[in-house]
Amino acid sequence: MPRVFVSSVVDAPAEKVWAMIRRFDAVADWLPFVKSSPIEDGGDPTRVGCVRVLTQTDGEVFREVLVALSDAERFYSYTFVSSPVAVRNHRTTLRVLPITDGNRSYVEWSSRFEIDPEHETQLVDLMNRNFLAGLRNLDGKFGADAACP
Repeated sequence: MPRVFVSSVVDAPAEKVWAMIRRFDAVADWLPFVKSSPIEDGGDPTRVGCVRVLTQTDGEVFREVLVALSDAERFYSYTFVSSPVAVRNHRTTLRVLPITDGNRSYVEWSSRFEIDPEHETQLVDLMNRNFLAGLRNLDGKFGADAACP
């Protein structure tokens, strides 16, 4: 089963980073290739079971369901309801941890899934690039002074 794991340091306190990303529909605010990410039926974007309709800038549409969210542990996990990518048993987790030295954050984005072997390398490479671009863009959302208390 392939695994994608990307991590980065964000120059802002974990509470601020989590506040920006915790809403399941907020991904369009910080992921550069996402055009929109509303919750179906206008539901609560922090309720486990809500479905996000993620439309990429290239027109691809994913429906993703929130399967776990913890404010105490600052993470959420989701799976695909429908996807233009032929993956099975998919689960992705986005997590924010505090770095106490400098009041920064460690953000990790990981995914596990099954895919036909002939597509595995290409998809893993694409997801690694996309996740890293997202984390870099997330860091850019905070100004140089964001790490100051």
